[in-house]
Amino acid sequence: MILKKILLGLFVWLASVGVAYYFGTTIQSASTPEPITPEVVAAKPAPTLTGEAIVKAEPSAPTLTASSLLALSQDDLAEALRQASDLDEAGKRELLAEAFALPETDYRRSRMIRDLLGEIAKTAPLDALAMAEEVGSLRDTQRARESILETWAGNDPTAALAWAQTSLANEPLRSQTSQMLAIFRGYAGANPQAAFSSALAMQADTVAQKRLQNYALEEVITTQISNGGLLGAKLQVEQLEDGSTKSSLMSELVDRWASYDPEGAAAYVETLGDNASSSVKSRLLGEWAEKDPAAAAAWLNEQDFDERTLRNASTAIIREWTRYDMAASAEWLNSQPASDALDRAVMSYTYRAAQEDPASAMTWAQSIGNGWMRNRMMSHVAGNWKNDDPQAFQSFIETAEIEDDQKKKLQEAEASTGGSRYSR
Repeated sequence: MILKKILLGLFVWLASVGVAYYFGTTIQSASTPEPITPEVVAAKPAPTLTGEAIVKAEPSAPTLTASSLLALSQDDLAEALRQASDLDEAGKRELLAEAFALPETDYRRSRMIRDLLGEIAKTAPLDALAMAEEVGSLRDTQRARESILETWAGNDPTAALAWAQTSLANEPLRSQTSQMLAIFRGYAGANPQAAFSSALAMQADTVAQKRLQNYALEEVITTQISNGGLLGAKLQVEQLEDGSTKSSLMSELVDRWASYDPEGAAAYVETLGDNASSSVKSRLLGEWAEKDPAAAAAWLNEQDFDERTLRNASTAIIREWTRYDMAASAEWLNSQPASDALDRAVMSYTYRAAQEDPASAMTWAQSIGNGWMRNRMMSHVAGNWKNDDPQAFQSFIETAEIEDDQKKKLQEAEASTGGSRYSR
């Protein structure tokens, strides 16, 4: 009896072992991955995810914090500041506190503080202005205040101007002006027509007040054109009464217009006829020369300009043209009728030519009509020439048909080590 029980238990145990082995091998075969080969990858269909599965598979967006943005700013300051605008008010203030804690030698500090104060100014401009006083550097404090005021004026110009009327009264004139211009820049960005009217209504009883008003009007016009409002700016200026204010703003209008469309600006100036002042024409050609000096020179040839305009415009054209093409600029100068108005343009050309062809530069210098200018440029050429090629310079001195005392001055001339306003 006992033997039967033992045999029965042994049988049950063996059976259970067999069942366990069967299920174990089945599970193992099901869980063992198929060898990965290119053929297997190509044969297997791509898994199809339902919309719900896709949503669950997406990683959650990292939480935006002041600390994470401060860390990001070490690699990409611009991106960190862009993301900072998405922080809530508390987050912006926390990041600002961390920016203030940076050492003043950290290049990120002033930029972060300025931009963050501008962000805080959207909701709490007076708080932002108070915090700006803790920046440290006078220059950075001024820039931060301008950023705050520009933002404030874009949101609430009436409040910003009312604050300025009392709070800026005792500021130094230069600081007062820069902060007022920041207000009008922000105002013009939001509502250029209202900003223009507000600037026109400014008190202008003294010379300083009149100058500030003109600056404010020019700031509005510049901002308006930069934002694509050329037509509106033009209409506002044209509707003004004739006078110094209108003339000044017309020059500013044409200058900004010519910076991106000189041909269009030139066509507009032509429609003004005799009403186009010398300043307007000079500003047009000055901007045009930076973009295309050859085209500016060709237009200049077609116009009948007074001596002042010719002097300013030709100098601007040559100054820019000689940066790229000495031969063409010289050819244009040679084609112009003799005129004392071209003396400054010849000086500008001579200054450039002295670096490349001193012998030719000396000839140009000798052609200048104004005696003081002629002597100055001859000495400039001589100083550099004898330094770079003393033998050629000495040959010139021996054969030149000039007075002995002038030869002596040229031999004593020193080489120029700095730039000149005629070359800039």
